Parts: sequence; structure tokens; C-alpha cells
Amino acid sequence: MSGAEDTDLPGGWDASAAEYVLGLLEGDERAAFEQRLAHDRDLRQDVEAWEDYFCSFTDAIEPVDAPPQVLRRAELELFGRDRNPFWSSLLPYLLGAVAAAAIAWMAMFSGLIGRSDAPHLWADLDTPSRGIELLAHYSPDSGTFMVRWDAGDYPEGRSLEVWMIADADAAPVSIGLVDRGGGLTEIPVSGNLAEQLYGGAAVAISEEAEGGSPSGAPEGPVLSLGSMAPREGQ
Repeated sequence: MSGAEDTDLPGGWDASAAEYVLGLLEGDERAAFEQRLAHDRDLRQDVEAWEDYFCSFTDAIEPVDAPPQVLRRAELELFGRDRNPFWSSLLPYLLGAVAAAAIAWMAMFSGLIGRSDAPHLWADLDTPSRGIELLAHYSPDSGTFMVRWDAGDYPEGRSLEVWMIADADAAPVSIGLVDRGGGLTEIPVSGNLAEQLYGGAAVAISEEAEGGSPSGAPEGPVLSLGSMAPREGQ
């Protein structure tokens, strides 16, 4: 694309224009690129061309308004706020969860609860560092939240507790404990909790004292976090 002769950045300025549009350039590379961009007309045209190209990927997606909790969570992650210790422990996971919540919402529409065609919701809640693999599933047919234990060892003398976080301002609500015996844990949930699951709420697994958190709020380390979404073929 670009007619610029200098190619100080790996892959050349043209490749760096694509990386810049995707937000992949950092530090000195980004500074060098923006310095060049300020006076290189061809490079600016490259950036505009890449912007048009990447935006075309979304042409087939119909716009859908995200629910308020998804927007608030995204704003807080972008612009920051004071966080309590529980939310601080979730920081490595939150951006992925926000994206997943938005995708889940775009895949659905309002008024699902109580409908016969409401989709089942799923989420992988794995902890690779411990070899734990869990699959969460919400069945609208029975109003049941389920956790299937697929791999790993249950922590000795501890309990794994499932939490739902409706949005970044809401206190986590305990859904229940993952059964120590493995297999399938089945937990009936209220219609209110189900509505929040369909609205993009995050679901987390934390390690707590045996029998669950005594305070009713998460106190132990967060092992995994995700958002429930429909899946084809399941």
C-alpha cells in the first residue's frame, strides 16, 4: 500500500499500518509509527484503507443495543474506577468476559425468559494452572444451572463456589457450591437470576473455605470467569 521507502519496523510500514489499526503497536514502535504518520500522506492512506478493510468484517452483523450492564462494565474497564479486592482479582479476566457478554447479547433478544424457544446457555470455566476443566450450562427448560466436572482434582479441605455478577457495580451473588464428588452439579435458579444470565452477567468460580464463603461474599481466589452464551449443536 504505502509508497514510503524506509522500513524501520518489522514487516515494513504497510504491515505496521494494519497492526496500528488493530491496536497491536506499543511503546517505541507505536511512537515511531505515529511520528511517521504525522507527515507521511501515503501512510495515512494505508491506515484509512486498513480501517475500511477491518470494518467491513462487521457489515453482515445487524446492530443490536447492548444491555446497560455490558456498557457500564466496558466503560469502567476503559476509564477505570476504584475496585474492591474481589474485582481486583478479576482484572486479568474481565476484558474477555465483557466481549463474551456482548456476543451473547447480540446472539439473542429480549423477552426470552419463559419462552419455549429460549436457548440453552454455556460457558467454559477452566483453570489451566490447576488442570481443572468445568463446563457451565443453564437449561431454560428446567430453570437449572449446572456445572459439569470434566477434569482436575477438587481442592482438599476447600469448596468451589459459583457466583453471578450482574454488572460491574453489583455485588456477586452466590449460585451454589460445586459438588465435591465431581460429575454434574445441578442448582435450581430463580427467574430473576436467569434474566441476568441472559442479560450478559458474568459467572465466576472461586475457592472458598469448606462449606462456602462464611460472609456471603467471595473471599478466596477467583479461579475462572466467563459469560453464558448459546452454542450451536448443543
